[in-house]
Amino acid sequence: MARIKVDTDDDGKRGAIVNRIKEVARSQMREVGSASISLRAIARELDITAPALYRYYPDRDALITDLIVDAFNALADAVEAADQAQPPDHYAERMYAAIHAYRTWAVEHPTDFLLIYGTPIPGYVAPRDQTVPAVQRTFVPFVRILFEADQAGVLTVPAEDEVDDPAMRAHFEALVYTEGVPLSYWHMSIAIDVWHRLYGLIMLHILAHSPATVGDVEAYYRLKVRHMLKDMNLLPENFE
Repeated sequence: MARIKVDTDDDGKRGAIVNRIKEVARSQMREVGSASISLRAIARELDITAPALYRYYPDRDALITDLIVDAFNALADAVEAADQAQPPDHYAERMYAAIHAYRTWAVEHPTDFLLIYGTPIPGYVAPRDQTVPAVQRTFVPFVRILFEADQAGVLTVPAEDEVDDPAMRAHFEALVYTEGVPLSYWHMSIAIDVWHRLYGLIMLHILAHSPATVGDVEAYYRLKVRHMLKDMNLLPENFE
């Protein structure tokens, strides 16, 4: 990678410098994995001293946290935009658009997706006050669509998919993120089930395991999404 030079004496360029640090960090993640992010290596790439880099990030974990928050927020932005582009009462179209946007972002940003949902980085503990709000943003559109579809009498879920275990129900109730909407554990449990299915399909694709087992990855994904949406009565009429 070509060396990037930065002027550390110009405080007015702090944002640009931070973005370049992140750019090099993402390059490191692509080349050697998230666990191998090194501030000293980044400083060398930027042609600055390690102490100068510490003016922006005091340690590796602070940089990782910033990258994680950026990734979750970017994913949430993509899902929210896809949802909001559809008419509010077109629940099937909204859900399909959100699901499609989620996968598209992940496939187009595999390094970031693997950072937030791949193998945990040894020794790194995410600060909940910074990361949890960003994580929640990625779930809110799905939960809101499910809630509103249910309120409109559109949503259906097979009986076998309902959670009746008291301990599991209590766990889902503790996870509910309302944003002023009276959500229930049931809506949260459905959203988590949707996420689990999407995660498996997407991760196997990103790690290049899917082609050998399913052949046409795109066709297989559409098939599984079709089945999932049909079970919830949220299959768009023009689903392809």
